[in-house]
Amino acid sequence: MTPSAPKIVLVFSLWCVAISLHAQFTIQDCLGAIPVCQDVYTEDQSPVGEGNVPNEIIPGETCTAGEISSIWYIFTANEDGELGFVISPNDQDDDYDWALFDLTNASCDELFEENLVSCNAAGGTGCHGDTGCIEGGIGNYTTGGCGGTGPFNDLVPMQEGNTYVLMVSNWSQSPNGYTLDFSGSTGLGIFDETPPLVDDISNLPASCGDDSFALQFNEFILCNSVNADAFQLTGPGGPYTLSVSSPNCNAGGTQTRNLNFTISPPVQAMGEYTFTIATNSPNDLLDLCDNQAADFTFTFNVDVPLPVNINIGQDTSLLCDGDDLLLDASDTGGISYLWEDGSTEPTLLVNSGGVYAVTVTEACGVGEDEIEVFVQMTPPSVELGDNQIRCPGEVVNLDADNGLAFYNWQDGSTNPTLSVDGTGDYAVTVTNGCGTVEDAVNITYVPPLNLSLATEYVLCLGDTLPIELERPFATYAWSDGSTAAERDITQNGNYTVTVTTPCEQYEAAFDAIFLEDPKLELGENSILCPNDSLLLNTSIPGSTYAWQDGSIEPTFLVTQPGLYRVTVSTVCSDLTDSVFVDYTPVVTTNLGRDTFLCEGIPYDLDATSAGEVNYRWDDGSLAPQRRVFGPDTYVVTVTSPCETVVDTLQIDVCEICTAYWPNAFSPNLDGVNDTFKPESFCPLTGYELQLFDRWGRQVFVSNDPLLGWDGRQGGQLAPQGVYVWMATYVVLENGYPRAVQERGDIVVVR
Repeated sequence: MTPSAPKIVLVFSLWCVAISLHAQFTIQDCLGAIPVCQDVYTEDQSPVGEGNVPNEIIPGETCTAGEISSIWYIFTANEDGELGFVISPNDQDDDYDWALFDLTNASCDELFEENLVSCNAAGGTGCHGDTGCIEGGIGNYTTGGCGGTGPFNDLVPMQEGNTYVLMVSNWSQSPNGYTLDFSGSTGLGIFDETPPLVDDISNLPASCGDDSFALQFNEFILCNSVNADAFQLTGPGGPYTLSVSSPNCNAGGTQTRNLNFTISPPVQAMGEYTFTIATNSPNDLLDLCDNQAADFTFTFNVDVPLPVNINIGQDTSLLCDGDDLLLDASDTGGISYLWEDGSTEPTLLVNSGGVYAVTVTEACGVGEDEIEVFVQMTPPSVELGDNQIRCPGEVVNLDADNGLAFYNWQDGSTNPTLSVDGTGDYAVTVTNGCGTVEDAVNITYVPPLNLSLATEYVLCLGDTLPIELERPFATYAWSDGSTAAERDITQNGNYTVTVTTPCEQYEAAFDAIFLEDPKLELGENSILCPNDSLLLNTSIPGSTYAWQDGSIEPTFLVTQPGLYRVTVSTVCSDLTDSVFVDYTPVVTTNLGRDTFLCEGIPYDLDATSAGEVNYRWDDGSLAPQRRVFGPDTYVVTVTSPCETVVDTLQIDVCEICTAYWPNAFSPNLDGVNDTFKPESFCPLTGYELQLFDRWGRQVFVSNDPLLGWDGRQGGQLAPQGVYVWMATYVVLENGYPRAVQERGDIVVVR
């Protein structure tokens, strides 16, 4: 751009409507971006929304909050320089943000932080109004706000040939629009004036049958200028027709850099191919500023040969002496033929043994094949033998070996021999150079008997039990002399049968039971002794059983009281019965543990037990209770229908433990009555003794019944007089502890 370049003002709100009606993408989408080909763009009424491709800019990937009522612009730099532009809202209270991306090596679906060039999201009081890139701006990335950031970034360095896309976001979502002025750029041809060039050709055909390749321009091409007539492919096997497509254009975009070509028909031959771009109309292959692509020629080679399948016969061919064999390679449609003897015809006539080979050259590759020819003198012969009967598991080897020959068995196998392990007709055709012979044989395998008679059959009286044993190759011998394969049995009895084949023998014995009138009786209600059990047996041949608890056995073991019920289903009818079983209670007499009893105090003995029992005491009394008045040994015998229990209680004379406390003592160290302490014939535990003078002062305390008061107070002799004592302790009587509290007076005599 030069300083004198004219400034062109466009109003494009109507264009936006036209694009949205005729394409999937709009100026609010990256793939519908407005080509920048002049200085100034004016938008009188801003669009609303995110276009037809929302979330092209993910919040957090740029400084903006994403696309908010956005408009996109796209351009390719004409030369190195610095980009400058100013976005001036028609209402200075409006806030616009923007983000600039480098699309040279990216696409519209790759707008991430790594290809972000510059960004500004300043806003707030004092920061509404103009924004953009100017000389002396704050850098190339502003997150927002005015605290030292500002609405303007510095000029952005641009490289010749790079493609950039600018997204303008309407944070205020005002309908008032703005003016976008690129004239602040310095030394930069932002308006593209150079023709688009081919940047890369990939996936070129390498072998016959390939039918596609791809092309990439160094800048965006308008989709409506892509014309298949501008592309030609020439080479061996042509003519070829090219059809062209683009993912961006197919999706409704307005511009693309990538074209995909389909070749029809697919590449037909190896050799050199030329791809040409030659525009035929001024509207063919235009970039975003209407620069037409330059003519382009590219030459490549298809040099990966395809395998050529050649078949001049079986690898081993047999020829009878005096005959000829025609070897034919013409069905490949080759360009040239070369046999091992130097001949170059598609066919070769041979009449002698040896190895014969041919090399066939085609448009897409080279193939080779060879066969070995053997000359033979006599036709083959084969004899598979007589038909056979065999047992399971035996293997029969059929042999048709005639040396060098071709074999074809009925199953398609081609070996000289065939292993057989199943019934069937087996046939073979044997061919050599002098003729063909056939033979067949039937081999039958005796099938397994697979018999399984039950050991017992239960039927109703008057029914018939059919027994069917018919098997191939089998004979039958019954215990009653019958040799029939089928029997109808109508009488009770034990039957045996032997079935014999050439391969195995089966023997069976079974009982036939015909029920007349089965009865079910569980018996009378019962009373059992503790730990006894009762086995209820309902066995009826050929029946099923259902007890009250779900068990299905013919017997049920009773171990606790209850009502027991069973349903027996026979082949003839369903029978039901029940019985109640009770248990005699266990004798629970317990007179308790041995004890003590003071003379003249009554004590009640109780031998009561549950159930019907009898009592007998050692004194002959028969009541369950008895009152006694003194120490002795007492015995009771309790008898039930199931057991006798004897219990004994020993009552001993009671123990009484007391302590003696003197009422005076003379602590004069004469060895007589010098201390105050208790005298007791039994141990005193938990002991505490306290003494107080007449003023209530404690003069002595002891927790040891053997340590008494020696008449001293604070190391001095206590005055003669009366003192009060209090004692607590525990004694053990009749095996039980008893707590005691006592108090009294003691006189100190001097």
